[in-house]
Amino acid sequence: MNLQWAQYWIGLFANGTDELMTLYDPNIQFEDVNFGIQINSDLKALRGFFEGFIIEDPTQSYNKFDVFDYVGDDKLGSFQWTWETKHAGDFLGIPAAGKVTKTRGVTVMAWRNGKIYLERSIWDAIPVFQQLGVVPPFPA
Repeated sequence: MNLQWAQYWIGLFANGTDELMTLYDPNIQFEDVNFGIQINSDLKALRGFFEGFIIEDPTQSYNKFDVFDYVGDDKLGSFQWTWETKHAGDFLGIPAAGKVTKTRGVTVMAWRNGKIYLERSIWDAIPVFQQLGVVPPFPA
């Protein structure tokens, strides 16, 4: 895999869940560290998690993802990405409706027979909390 493939993959989060799910091995080991979610060998649960990123009304909210760096090959790779979102409601229990936040993260992924069987993501939550006004900005 490569940067172009990673950009294709992340682009499917906005509105391509059916196509996105074709990229995963049924024995997937998935973890989103910040959300505290681990999904193992359960494509239905994984689909449910991904569907949380679908935006029904783009005038109210959006999710924009962009991969800007890739290191690896077609067996194991790591890529960095940004996530900008306009919130339609609360985010992790914090009032966020109408606010825009942006952060970056990294995903490590492994493939077997062309399918993703390992995915681990972590993202920087501090800027999001700062942008939502829950954590003060760090002094310069």
